[in-house]
Amino acid sequence: MSDELTAFVQDLARQEAAPLTVASYQLDLQLFAKWFEQANGEVFTAKAVTPTDLREYRAFLQNVERRRPATINRKLAALKSFFRWAQGAKRIAELPTESVKGVQAQPSPPRWLDKRQVDRLLRAVERHGTKRDLAVLQTLRHTGLRVGELVSLRLQDVDLSERKGELRVWGKGSKHRAIPLNVTVRRALEDYLRVRPLVKDEHLFLNRRGAAPTTKAIQDLVAKHAQLAGLEDVSPHVLRHSFGKHLVEEGVDLVTVSTLLGHSRLETTALYTQPGARDLEHAVSKLALED
Repeated sequence: MSDELTAFVQDLARQEAAPLTVASYQLDLQLFAKWFEQANGEVFTAKAVTPTDLREYRAFLQNVERRRPATINRKLAALKSFFRWAQGAKRIAELPTESVKGVQAQPSPPRWLDKRQVDRLLRAVERHGTKRDLAVLQTLRHTGLRVGELVSLRLQDVDLSERKGELRVWGKGSKHRAIPLNVTVRRALEDYLRVRPLVKDEHLFLNRRGAAPTTKAIQDLVAKHAQLAGLEDVSPHVLRHSFGKHLVEEGVDLVTVSTLLGHSRLETTALYTQPGARDLEHAVSKLALED
């Protein structure tokens, strides 16, 4: 390892950086120095590196080594840290990393439950939960609310009648939206409201003490019933994603789905058009059945 890299790593250690961080930076920098010397036929120094070298190294990681975007960006972060140190130590005048951007990762589709899994979850609530639990799960499943939006709901935010219903929700950035309630969630809410404790607290959903539940309590409630249903890693946000995905599968246009979910960018909603892991497995299994 060059004297410069040794000095940088020692300085990191003196700053009490985590041992794993120091080891990771050291390895990433050593690999870059080795690549630099092989590619250019000269000894690696901070002063010798140009922005072109860094862009070529990024391309090498992408196209030759086939590294993942997260790995490439981690290696570039190590280089940026090193060159900032080198500039501070007066070893270079300008940063060669200034114009070198990271690699944009393909956004992964959100995780959702298919309709059979949702039914399993709801059956578990019907068997083991209370009317409040079922109303909470049906509201999450049929409105796509964020957990914070759900715990903030108040009685005056809900309108119910025999033929229609509506939730008024204040979402991120104090954005207001109205969500229609289908007959399934209306019935669950009506059953809950008949047994809801008569207390001063105006929140729609209450805990056993007659106060609004915390977001953690709702997360735990969903996870408990999911476990009873034999499902893993289910959260209120997974139910929100399931709501969005199922709407798209039913042919609802993205603008409508985006409005119901309270998304500020249509690109976020468009993720529900991407196939998930189960979609890919199902597509491949069709070929096996045809052979």
